[in-house]
Amino acid sequence: MCHARPMRVSLWVFPVHLALGGLCLAVGRPALAGGPVGIADQEREPTAIFGGSTAERCAWPTAVVVEGGGFQCTGTLVHPRIVMFAAHCGEGTKKIYFGEDHDAPAMTIQGELCMVNPEYGGPQDQEHDWGFCRLAAPITELPITPVVFGCEKEMIEPGQLAAITGYGITTDDGDPGLKHWALTPIRQVFSESADVGGLGEPGICPGDSGGPAFVRYPDGSWHIFGIASTLSGGFCGGVGTHALAWNAVPFIEENSGIDITPCHDADGSWRPNYRCTGFYAGEPGEGHGDWPEWCAATPKSASSATCGAAFDAAPDDSPPSVAITTPTAGEYEVEGSFGTAIEIAADDGDGWGITAVRLKVNGMEQPITDDEPPYGFAKVDFPKGTWELVAIAEDAAGHVAESAPVTLVVVASAAATTDDTGTTPTSSSTTGDASDASGTTAGDTAMGDGEDGCGCASERRGGGALLLLGLLALRRRRQA
Repeated sequence: MCHARPMRVSLWVFPVHLALGGLCLAVGRPALAGGPVGIADQEREPTAIFGGSTAERCAWPTAVVVEGGGFQCTGTLVHPRIVMFAAHCGEGTKKIYFGEDHDAPAMTIQGELCMVNPEYGGPQDQEHDWGFCRLAAPITELPITPVVFGCEKEMIEPGQLAAITGYGITTDDGDPGLKHWALTPIRQVFSESADVGGLGEPGICPGDSGGPAFVRYPDGSWHIFGIASTLSGGFCGGVGTHALAWNAVPFIEENSGIDITPCHDADGSWRPNYRCTGFYAGEPGEGHGDWPEWCAATPKSASSATCGAAFDAAPDDSPPSVAITTPTAGEYEVEGSFGTAIEIAADDGDGWGITAVRLKVNGMEQPITDDEPPYGFAKVDFPKGTWELVAIAEDAAGHVAESAPVTLVVVASAAATTDDTGTTPTSSSTTGDASDASGTTAGDTAMGDGEDGCGCASERRGGGALLLLGLLALRRRRQA
């Protein structure tokens, strides 16, 4: 059936954007089979974000302020390095404020990479209203609220209670900035959006844009299914339409290079790893601890088993497999230095998952770790000499494996053996002194021959390790 929708108000704080009314959506509610049981019997307070229940200190700690480009919105920490928000909160650099008060944040973190969905078409396009920020370093102290995914989507039904929270206004003429929350019913579920609250029940307001609609799983953990997009039937506290968070997963993973569904494969099938545990499991509205310690003592869930066995239901008795796929062994003739990305294949089979991939160069372990598939390191310049590369993979059970070595022999090309005068060069071009983009050389990072730590041996093997330049910038989600 095609339902005419009333006027919608986009949830920006400034400016308030009025949408067209009466849009007829030709989308059907998906068929829902029996799935996990949610919180339909959860007791709730009669007050709402609209009119509001103020969040206690460290309550709903994964709900954050997302600010930048003239907009203040709400977002959600769905992975230790990913904050999800709404596309209409705007593009560009964002600051992420943790805590309960926008004007006095407990923690402030700059987004390393922030993007919005380029397919978002404006206020009536709730179905594509999502964006994300990737943080430079993971927040490992705080339990996350992951995205509902796979078979878990079956619990998102009309009548199900959801928790909504945000930093928006609580009355039509109020000021935004304080975190509020409420429990309220899911009204309708469509193929790409859901209507939540309003009609006399708690609802969202401007400033709550991008904020979460959570459901609680039987194990006590909270997961996000909705991203607040627009309002209808009232400026504040009306029915809120939320983009379905699971539809944003491919976009976020493709562009961030981070797997944000640790319990599932990309196709939604159940494949939990060691990260499929420890999700936020606090009681509604209750806080635990304080922000300087990242809300220590916040309740966390046990290993998830919503769609199958938990990742640690069976012991992990086998080490992972690991191999260097790029570069291949051989002799490389170059004028300066040999630059290449290092790509590594690592898999833990039916085990608990790979926690870290590292690299040895000429027997010396490098100071950089990759913990997201596909594994690898950015372009590295190998000066002339012989270099033996060995990849190391460690799994969540503590097993460590090393790859077969790959040996690179870097030699001067014929064009580089003589200078412009026809004589053989005697400069540092054969001493392992090629600089990377930051001015650091391969030899400089090694234990050297002198007190200054500079490696000076020419054409040496085993005398130096490389300073790796960082993780591969372009990543792709692991395939099912």
